[in-house]
Amino acid sequence: MSDERREYFRIDDEIALDYRVIDQTEVEQLVDKIKSRLVDRFTAASSFAATSRQMAHAIHKVQNQSPELARCLQALDQKLNLIAQMFVSEEIHLEEQATREVNISAGGVAFRAQHEMAPGSLLELRMVLFPSLVGILTVSRVVQCEPADDGNRQFPWQIAVEYEHLRESDRELLVRHIMSKETQRLRAGRPQDN
Repeated sequence: MSDERREYFRIDDEIALDYRVIDQTEVEQLVDKIKSRLVDRFTAASSFAATSRQMAHAIHKVQNQSPELARCLQALDQKLNLIAQMFVSEEIHLEEQATREVNISAGGVAFRAQHEMAPGSLLELRMVLFPSLVGILTVSRVVQCEPADDGNRQFPWQIAVEYEHLRESDRELLVRHIMSKETQRLRAGRPQDN
């Protein structure tokens, strides 16, 4: 599994990140929450995004027969996604929380932390991707913790984690997000045609 996770494409990104060390009893509760199809305020946007992808093909078919109906369905989908994004924003207190620079893949994430964490520690990890404001909940395992050598006193530790438990639909969202960010980066670096 670790070798498979290393194969995922990684990018540097800026996300909202909230985490806490958890014990085994909390792991079981979180895994049940991740595996269940029940949606809460934090995971609403990711669940809606998966549903929006499923609806896209049907809306495309409807568009040929009734463009007005297709526009109406797309507008309703947008409204629901905006409500879900508001839930995520409120749940993680985005207005109060600074974003973090991370190195992220569909298999794990590396980030700076205030405190040392023992390799093998389990974390509840909540991430919000931008600009979609999609909230992703994982149970993750610390695989590496090293002191950073840049003198940053606020976040002196470099932590790397692997996602132990993650909804497959959220992994797909991560892959899409990473591909989109990499495409933007490549376009920004490409010289403009005259």
